Amino acid sequence: MSPQQFATTAFSQLRANVRTSVRYRRHGRGTLASLVFAVALTFGVSVAIPAAQVGAVPVNERTAAWISVTARRVALELRTVRDLPEAETRNVAGRQIDELASLVAFLLESDAAALRQVWLDAPIQRKIAVFSALSQVGVPYRTNADAPFIALDCSALTKFAWAQAGLNIDRGSQQQFERSARIERDFVQAGDFVWYPGHIMMSLGLPELIVHARSGDRAVEVHRIAASRFSGMRWVSPIG
Repeated sequence: MSPQQFATTAFSQLRANVRTSVRYRRHGRGTLASLVFAVALTFGVSVAIPAAQVGAVPVNERTAAWISVTARRVALELRTVRDLPEAETRNVAGRQIDELASLVAFLLESDAAALRQVWLDAPIQRKIAVFSALSQVGVPYRTNADAPFIALDCSALTKFAWAQAGLNIDRGSQQQFERSARIERDFVQAGDFVWYPGHIMMSLGLPELIVHARSGDRAVEVHRIAASRFSGMRWVSPIG
């Protein structure tokens, strides 16, 4: 079974399990709890994640495949309409964006409605960059690697994502940081960079949520930055 077929099958199962979770809500559980129940049934994701300790969240291959394939579809669909007026592109791929926001926010114990709104409101160029980065979730980290869908390092991921959105930037975390415009954390937008010496990440549009290629025996992943680490990081925009 190809990764695309695998992800499609998993997504169909998720839909079925969301319907099954209605019984969970009838027993006094809320909407978020029922989503947790459905995702756990489908993907085997651990649901015991204390909010104060959320960081990099390991996900199994099925979850990573669904995120990457769905994000790739969104990015490709957005690229086909990128020259249209913004008013005509705001809701393109809206259903898939909504589903991605729900799952990513669940994994990171974040606000799904806020993430969904940020993505829908983002200019199309920023949307393409973010979903292109998410299309690499699960791709292995390799030092100095620049092979999308095969292996990446941190600056290769951000370079690839913005290249898909029509912006060519240099490799190297330091170079990307130095050639970007400094912004305040509270004004971060989807596609902006989060940097600390030796590492660069892409913001998902909320200050603490990022996607990055982390060094070590890791793969491209979504991550929630602990508030205690904010002081050592810088937020910058590659497009000013």
